[in-house]
Amino acid sequence: MKRSAILLLGILFSIAAMAQKPSDSLTMELKKHFNSSDLPGFSVAIVSGNGVLYENSFGFANRESKSDFKTTTIQKLGSVSKTVVGLALVKAIEDGKLTMDTKINDILPFHVINPFYKDSPLLIRHLANHTSTILDTKHYGKTYVLDESFIAGEEIHQDFLGFLRSHNTMELKDFLFNVLNKNGDWYQKKNFLKAEPGSTKAYSNLNAALTAYIIEMATEMPFEEYTETRIFEPLGMESTSWQIEKGELNLLATLYFPKGKEVPRYRLITYPDGGLFSNTVDLSNYLQEMILAYSGRSTYLPSEFARLMFPGDDDINRAFWGMGEKSRNIGHGGSDPGVQTDLQFNADMKIGRIILTNVNAEDNEMLWNQYRGIHDILARYENKLIDQPIKH
Repeated sequence: MKRSAILLLGILFSIAAMAQKPSDSLTMELKKHFNSSDLPGFSVAIVSGNGVLYENSFGFANRESKSDFKTTTIQKLGSVSKTVVGLALVKAIEDGKLTMDTKINDILPFHVINPFYKDSPLLIRHLANHTSTILDTKHYGKTYVLDESFIAGEEIHQDFLGFLRSHNTMELKDFLFNVLNKNGDWYQKKNFLKAEPGSTKAYSNLNAALTAYIIEMATEMPFEEYTETRIFEPLGMESTSWQIEKGELNLLATLYFPKGKEVPRYRLITYPDGGLFSNTVDLSNYLQEMILAYSGRSTYLPSEFARLMFPGDDDINRAFWGMGEKSRNIGHGGSDPGVQTDLQFNADMKIGRIILTNVNAEDNEMLWNQYRGIHDILARYENKLIDQPIKH
């Protein structure tokens, strides 16, 4: 009799497990994964062109105060910001302000020339697909400067604080001039590859920063304002911006280095290449529209302009969005002090995922494996959730 009762109980548990929604099972797995990890906190979403399939968050936005990491928690995105530069570029092309074949020196107030190929002009497409031959070099570190409103506490990483304080703040255009123009303070021939523009791919943050400045010149509108009016407002990205206002500091995630020290709040002079602030809710709206655009279903970004941005068979037109050769996932990852992020969607399934966490996980093998574990869990559930959007 006792054995029959145990068997019946087991059957009931199996039935309950089968009846459990995939979203509930996913939450249980992610919660278990967080509890066994050393990640401070993270937020995730799974999105299709039809809506948001899943959104949730785990852990802490601030370990000391035990404040929860929420889907509305704001944090810096790192290089995921470059996807917005790509979208801003194709919107400027849609607005008739430039083309992929525009010579950048036709727009810039100062000339940028590869010193090894002086007769080969740099084109917009060279910046957008990282074949400009521009390199970041050691001078790129000077883009990291201390946020003037930051007040240091006891748990701050003192070496990084000193690093930030050693750099002078300046305008984006001045930073670009100093590195890329022959009259600039930091100019050297080795700031460029010994290769003809358009011939060789070499990833450089400055490609995105320079593109943003060119958009600013071509549209005669500050880049922050252009992205606000042409991207953030139309896509309902209410908490997304290039600068955090004082009233939003309570929504901001505290960033951590892998060993636990707090990252002093910093900003980037070359802010378009990695300095965007956003949250999971806003990025879900953004990614949904990008999936629609890739699928030819967007009224916001018509197919002829989407084809200029997303990678595919004709890769020369990509604009800062990459594609994994094996995974066929389209998007971008981001890593910076205290930041690890991903925004991507699969070219075939048309399902995307977002992950934000407030530690630079890729700089620590254990944390990196834990971060990749989030990807693995989401990948197992994406198809199971496709018919269950929680919001459109």
